[in-house]
Amino acid sequence: MQLPESLHPWRDWLQWFAPEQLPLFADLLGRLAPTLGPLRGLQQGGVPEPDGLDDLQRRGPYERLLGSEWLLADEAPDEFLRRAAVGEHLFLAPQRRARQASRLIVVLFDAGPLQLGAARLVHIAWLILLARRAEEAGAQLLWGVLQHEPQLHAFDSAARLKQLLAARTFSTVSDAHWQAWCSWLQGAPQPIGECWRVGQRLPAAERRVSSHSVQVSRSLDGSSLSVQVQAAHCRRVSLPMPDERLALQLLKGQFEGEVVTAAPSAMGSAPRVVLTSQPVISSAGNRVALKMLDAPGLVVIRLPELHQRKPLDVRCILWSRERMPLTALFFGRAVGAILSNQAQLTFWGIPGCPPVERPGLEELKMPPGTANFLPAVGLQARLASRLFLLDSQGHLAYWIVKHPKNSDVAGTGQTHRLANNVLSMAQVFGDVLAYVRRDGDWLHAHSVNPDGRGSAHALGKAEGVSQVLFASSVRWRNGFGGCALRTMNNECESWLVFAAAGSPVATLRLELARGWKGIGLVHEDHQRYLLLMLSPGQQAIVLHHGDDMETLFTTSDVIAKLSFCPVSGLIAALTSARELLVYSVPRRLMRLRVLCNQAPENEVGKHA
Repeated sequence: MQLPESLHPWRDWLQWFAPEQLPLFADLLGRLAPTLGPLRGLQQGGVPEPDGLDDLQRRGPYERLLGSEWLLADEAPDEFLRRAAVGEHLFLAPQRRARQASRLIVVLFDAGPLQLGAARLVHIAWLILLARRAEEAGAQLLWGVLQHEPQLHAFDSAARLKQLLAARTFSTVSDAHWQAWCSWLQGAPQPIGECWRVGQRLPAAERRVSSHSVQVSRSLDGSSLSVQVQAAHCRRVSLPMPDERLALQLLKGQFEGEVVTAAPSAMGSAPRVVLTSQPVISSAGNRVALKMLDAPGLVVIRLPELHQRKPLDVRCILWSRERMPLTALFFGRAVGAILSNQAQLTFWGIPGCPPVERPGLEELKMPPGTANFLPAVGLQARLASRLFLLDSQGHLAYWIVKHPKNSDVAGTGQTHRLANNVLSMAQVFGDVLAYVRRDGDWLHAHSVNPDGRGSAHALGKAEGVSQVLFASSVRWRNGFGGCALRTMNNECESWLVFAAAGSPVATLRLELARGWKGIGLVHEDHQRYLLLMLSPGQQAIVLHHGDDMETLFTTSDVIAKLSFCPVSGLIAALTSARELLVYSVPRRLMRLRVLCNQAPENEVGKHA
């Protein structure tokens, strides 16, 4: 890659980025580099040790007197005394071992809410600047996160930058965080030459532990960033806000032009699937399941890595033809389904959940031969887990799944009703389910964890609300994490977004043009809410940015069924030509493109 002369000092690290991102770094690195100051290594203590002989000298202790001088004392004692009196004796001078400064540079980053957005780009630039500083001094650079348990990482690849960007947290740096790091740093096996802390509102620190502090803050009007370096002297620089499009790419870890990277080549094919059931996405974001057309079961596809050369991992799992599937879901690492016959419900592929008597229609409406999979979520816990199912009439039921090592679990083997008049539900975090129910004229949002505990949040009037979309957020664990309510206005969708507590804007109204459909809610970078939409022709997936729209991908054929997983941020779209497309919204990356049209040969798999 050809770099401008001004960027040559950092070329070893800038080669990880796409060419169009380099101007942003040219500005950042050029402005920040002068604030580093001289290298300040910490001297190792103790008396220097001799390291061989250096030279002869006229002064020294007599145990280092030259051997020939002692011979003179025996043969000519008067001459020996004369030389001693006038200082003419020769002594051996030892070579002293040079004491070098400690060659370890440590930088600790604040990954909390005060450093979201453009401040993280300063973190990237600072890591590159210190990497160059360490290389010039023959030193080693290690980095860590202040809010995490004390652990240092090398800086040897672009993956380390992505690891730093992924280390977001909702907690600011506390005194307890810093004390843990102080104890660890003072007991480190290798003396630390420089210790940098980069963040905002950092706890006070002694100079012997933290040699440099970098305060990164946004200006009051939001138009610039202020960077203040505190060491022996204080230096300050003001940075303009970077280009939003390039900044978003970098903050999502898209360093190598991944925005335009094609989907991994699927060396293989998948069996034919039905076009009436939506794809099922694992919350871990690594697998997708679809209902098979020619056999009673599921085809499960593991998403390939970016440059995977191995054939596509496709597995078929079958159940009995006598049972009708109501839904399918990923339950931890396993894939399961709820199957029904006239007498009972069977929880196929879910150990610890015995069959139950089929509930009546007034308790749980489950018409046989349902085309769409009913919404289902499995929440796992250490002792007991829960499996939730929402029927077409708003009845939300659950079953308790017993852990193999815990035999004393009450409530297994029976259907439990959680709520009625439920509009929508979804998994919104690793172990949290959210749902919105109608209570008279009002709507309430609820969250539930695996042991049944949860919280409630009043939204507003229920009039005209027909659909709910949920944003994934850790805030659902103890409160409200954000959702959007749909109403219709002259055959056009109108979405009212309710933000999580502490957001800059409490509510946001999004009016869609005729034919556009909202399919998902994205809480991007924990800052703003974006609406995922399906185009009127059902051949494009678009992200609504308020006054702007970003096309994520298009299809050659009409999208017949699609799913969006708020937790993993994956969209799985199945076209009328049975082409499956899986797209990652956070990474802006097509993960998979494969045709699910393979004719049946032999039935392989397992039966319920």
